[in-house]
Amino acid sequence: MSLRAFRTITLVGSMALIASAAMAANDARLSNGKSMYGTPVDARTAIKEVNVATTGAVNVSCGDVVAFRNADKTFAWKFDVIGHRDVDLQSIAPAGFANKPLRIHVATNDMERN
Repeated sequence: MSLRAFRTITLVGSMALIASAAMAANDARLSNGKSMYGTPVDARTAIKEVNVATTGAVNVSCGDVVAFRNADKTFAWKFDVIGHRDVDLQSIAPAGFANKPLRIHVATNDMERN
């Protein structure tokens, strides 16, 4: 294989990888329609409560159930994040719940394998 052909294949492969990563970042749904960040749950099952108005970032473990409170509104989420990537609260909260960004850092839990 020539150097030119190798460079062309590498460039095309890199562009495809970048395009697929960009599409994945914009689409937080799996093929079955569920969120790739977890699922909404009943707030009574939460192990932790976060006041959105006074918090800048949150650390959770995969599998944790967290209740988020903003004034008189509350919702809860069970984090089951693919790749344990950070989650922006606005991407999982009900419409109109969060008026500012809030990063949620999701770590592996003790029961997961690395």
